[in-house]
Parts: sequence; C-alpha cells; structure tokens
Amino acid sequence: MQCPRCANDVISGAKFCLECGASLADPGADTMFMDQDESLIVLRSLQRILAGEFAVEREIGRGAMAIVYKATETELNRTVALKVLPPSAPVSRSVAERFKREARLAASLDHPNIIPVYRVGQAGSTHFIAMKYVDGRGLDEILESQGPLPIPVVLHVMRSAISALAYAHRQGIVHRDVKGGNIMVDRDGRVMVTDYGIARAMEDASLTATGSVVGTPFYMSPEQCAAKRIGPQSDQYSLGVVAFQMLTGFVPFDAETLPGIMHHHFYTPVPDLGASRRGVPAALMMIINRALSKKADHRYPTTEAMLEALEAVPFSSEDRRQGEDDLRTLARGGLLLRIEADPLPPMVDPTRGTPTGSVPVLPLPARPRVDWKVKAAAIIVAAVGLGWAGAALRGTGRAAASERTAITATSDAAIDGQADPSRGRAGAPMAGVPDARAIGGTANATSPSTPTTAAAVPVTPAVVIPPAPGMIRARAYPVDAEIFVDGQSLGRGVVLDASVPSGRRRLSVRAPGYTDFDSTIVIAAGKTTSVPRITLRATDVAP
Repeated sequence: MQCPRCANDVISGAKFCLECGASLADPGADTMFMDQDESLIVLRSLQRILAGEFAVEREIGRGAMAIVYKATETELNRTVALKVLPPSAPVSRSVAERFKREARLAASLDHPNIIPVYRVGQAGSTHFIAMKYVDGRGLDEILESQGPLPIPVVLHVMRSAISALAYAHRQGIVHRDVKGGNIMVDRDGRVMVTDYGIARAMEDASLTATGSVVGTPFYMSPEQCAAKRIGPQSDQYSLGVVAFQMLTGFVPFDAETLPGIMHHHFYTPVPDLGASRRGVPAALMMIINRALSKKADHRYPTTEAMLEALEAVPFSSEDRRQGEDDLRTLARGGLLLRIEADPLPPMVDPTRGTPTGSVPVLPLPARPRVDWKVKAAAIIVAAVGLGWAGAALRGTGRAAASERTAITATSDAAIDGQADPSRGRAGAPMAGVPDARAIGGTANATSPSTPTTAAAVPVTPAVVIPPAPGMIRARAYPVDAEIFVDGQSLGRGVVLDASVPSGRRRLSVRAPGYTDFDSTIVIAAGKTTSVPRITLRATDVAP
C-alpha cells in the first residue's frame, strides 16, 4: 500500500503516513491505529522528516494555516518555534506560495517588538518556517486568566505594539490579524507582535482580487468586514479593540453570530469606556475611540501619528517600571490583584430577531362580556315597544323600517359568543320575542291571520386573521438613517431579517439633512425580502 500524497510505502491498516503525515483509509483493513492521537502521529512524522535539521519536541499552538512546534535547531543549538503546514491541509500550489510569501514578509521585518524569522524551508512535502521561540504567554491567555489589566501595563503593551505596527506599515506591510493571540509577552516583559501570516504588501493589488475576508471577527475593522482593500488604519482599529479589551476585560462588540458581530462593527457606537472602567486617562480614551472610528479616514493618518498621541499620555518612569514588573509576573504565569470593571450594556444580535425593530402583529382586542340576562331584557323591552308601534302600521300591510332595523340591531347584540337569549335556558322561544333563528330575515308564520314580523339573522363578527409574517433585510446610507416599515422603526443604517407582516408595506427611510425616502414593498410570507441599498440624497443647504 502506498501513500496517495508522497507515494512512500505505508503499513497496511495505518491511519496516517509516517513519512508525510497524510490521512489514510483502508476500508478492507481489519485493524487501524486508533490508539494514537492524530497530533502525536503528525509530531512523530515531523520528527522523522526533519531529524537532520531540527529536534522537534512538542506542539505549542495551532492557527488557521499552521501548527507551531517547539524545536531545537541542530546545527546552531538554539530553540526555535517551528511553524508547519498541517499534513491534513490541502497543500495546493497557491497555499504553498502563500506560506512562503508569509515567511518572506516576516523575514523582511527587523524590529525589537516583532518576532524574527530565522529561515524558511521545505522537507519533502512539508513546508516549515523557523522563528524565534518566545518563552512567555500570549496576551489573550493573560487576559483570560487575569481580566482587566492595570493602566501602566496597558500603556506599555500599547506603546510596544503600535511601535511594531508603525514600523511594518513603513515597509508597506499590513498585519490584518492584530489580536491578543498575536501579541506575545516573554518572561522579561518584552512585548512582541507575531504571525504576519496573513499580512499583505499594500501595493500588491492581485492579492486582494478574490475579495476574501481574512481576520478574526471580534477585531476586524468595518472595511475588513466588507472585504474591501485595507490599509494601516485597519490595524489601528484592531489594536483599539485590543486596548478596549485590556481595560475592561471585554471586546467592545459581541454577538452570537458572525453577521451580528459585523453589524456592530458597521453601525453600533463604541460603548462608553469610562462607564465600565473608571480612572482611565481621558487622553487614552480619546486615542482608543479615534482608533475605533467607523470610517478609516477618521482614524489616524499614519500609525506613527497614533504612536505620537500615545506617547503624549502621561507615563512616568515609575509607571513604566511598575508596568514592566507586572508584565513579567503575568508572563511567568503569576496573577495580580484583580481589577473590577462594570459589564458593558447588553447588545442585541440583529440576526436573532429585532426586539426594538420588529413590527408586532397585534392580537384582536377582547370584546367585553355582557350577561345574557341583561341582553334578553333589552330585547324584550325593544320587542314590546316595537310591537306596539308596529300595530298601528299593520293595517297598511307594512312594517316600520325602524322596527326592522331595531330588531336586527338587538338580535345582533344578543348573539355575541353567548347562547340565544330569545330561546331561554331550554331553547324554547320566549313570549313576545321573535325567534332569532328565523331564516331569510322572516319568522315562520304561526297562522294565516298572524302578521309576520321581520327578524334578521344574527351575524357573528368575522375574525380577522393577521397575515403570516415575512422577513426584511435592508441597508441605508447615511449610517444613522432610520428605517421604518408602516411607520414602525426597525433600526438605523441596516436591518437584518426583521419580522414584519407579509403583504404590501410602506418602507420609509429618514435622516436629518437628507431627503426622505418613501416607497411600497411586498413582503413574502415566510421568506426574506432583501431591499437594495437605499442612499438618501443630501438636502440642498442655502449658502
């Protein structure tokens, strides 16, 4: 039996190739190596393939593209982090080229706050990158165990990270995946940015032609969520999210679904940082809020300008020393005194229903219940009075129109979800009251000489069944434009799958300084109706 990837001989019944680690399956085999974990088999395969160059020890992390191992470079006897494409990944030519491009980009960066790349290579079908091994912890791991961080620690991390990003941006490289997991702190308290694996050279338009969205949703800028071409300002936004998280313990925008998170990045204002964490310098809050601006051109023109603004925040030598000491403690697995921050206001996931934006289908109002005895008495009084008034007209062979109308009204009033009061408890006609069950509006004649009295058939009010609901998805510009259906506000800027009654509905969009939009749309029952983007026209302003 041969491996379909590397064509080397493999043991019959093996689950993985010991040469390249590729997954194998032999339906006819009686036994398989089920007692060994896949990661262990890949590790052993890697140890065998790279035995002459690296002594691979253990797995220390996994990413979207690669597995990271701790290893020792044999010739130089130095510890390295070895990033390897997983054997189970479909290693197409494009994937291999992207992996090599990552290595070239990272190797071109030489900065004390960027993890250096030592070499890139390929052994058989295994592609690897050897980089400096950082003995410490990731910022995400620190936040998970410690929660909100002291302000001197936040300032120290921010200065180091912004310095690294500003340097990379000068080289024309955007990180594109700035997050806590890609910021490492070594045991000496040094902060280093890692994983330029999805970075791109800004001038290379061909790399963004696919329009794919790359990044981590909680940290992605609005333009990144929209799969648009991005620049240094996108990294500024992501670092603003990290700073917000370091101060409060929470990311500013959260939801249960990916569209919900993206919706918040597009339209939801940044939560009040000062309301959650007290004592944050006003200058630092201003920097974070500017970095989290929805539009890229509202952020800093360059990341160096952002660094200058941060360096202007008061940060004494004592604060610097305390921040470094605290970082060393955290990087070595220790904990500080816990800092409490108030929870952020709850955010509604627009894809999980829109409590403030859905158009309710109101139930029919309950009609008041009236005692049937009261109704019967009213019918008797009306019938006796009308009988007396009609007697004078019977000689003419006509019944008064007022008599017929009154009888109809009282009969309708009597039949409203109640038993027929004109027939008593046993269902027998009551004396002096026309039989309300008469058909065709005329009671049956008891004798030829007995005059006939008109009696209308009581009609039960029709029950109005509300139409089955449908869903509407709409987007409007400007982003603060309010979207209405039948006068009910569904939200601002965007509406994702809001429930509205089906049928013809009036759609309106309004925003201060813009001309109102009004139209009619048809909502299909049980389906989502998507409305093309509505762009309001600015109102002409007199000079």
